[in-house]
Amino acid sequence: MQVIRRLDSGERQSQISAALNLATSTLRTIPKNKEKILSSATATASSSGTRITRSRNNVIEEMEKRQSIWIDHEIERNMPLSQSIIMEKARRIFNCIQVEVSDIRETFVASRGWFNRFKHRNNPHNIKITGEAASGDTKVAAEFPATLKTIIEQGNYPLELVFNVDETGLFWKRMPKRTFLSREGKRASGFKAAKDRLTLLLGGNAKGDFKLKLLLVYRSKNPRAMKVISKSTLPIIWKSNRKS
Repeated sequence: MQVIRRLDSGERQSQISAALNLATSTLRTIPKNKEKILSSATATASSSGTRITRSRNNVIEEMEKRQSIWIDHEIERNMPLSQSIIMEKARRIFNCIQVEVSDIRETFVASRGWFNRFKHRNNPHNIKITGEAASGDTKVAAEFPATLKTIIEQGNYPLELVFNVDETGLFWKRMPKRTFLSREGKRASGFKAAKDRLTLLLGGNAKGDFKLKLLLVYRSKNPRAMKVISKSTLPIIWKSNRKS
């Protein structure tokens, strides 16, 4: 509104740009949208003063509605969504709407600024995907603790004999995503950064006074580094599998 008032008074655009610290490209768009700005300011005016609101494009509003529906659908399918995936989908939806509405031709780049505003308006939040929840039957898993408790009570099993075990992967030689790599571990065409891992099985009883001996599964049965070591002397149970 200040720009419009200054232009109406005959002030030059270069003077207004310097006084209000506005880019000349931004300032040039204001006279073109003068009617929209004035009508928007009139519609949002209160008795105490004038509040300026940003006039949003109808195509972008429709795109964001469809984008929100798509995000909800992907979440129900347990599909991971990153910022780049959401931005790319927004561009595709916008282009589809442009085809549907043939009389409108505008550009939309799905910038980070748009993504931050979209997050503020729709409040999607970023979480870390953990464990195997996405691939498991959550309903059955939620019902199982009560079933297990009934089995334990009916069988009159003492807590010393009730055990729980679970597997986990241990990356024993994994480089961080960004670091200075050695020549041997350098990522290049035909090579991958080292990320050797093995599988562990851990377990203990419900009373908490006994841990099972650790079960280790590695891809090699007799690694060269352990040639002279007897497996029976190790504090773990050593197993091997080529696909480990």
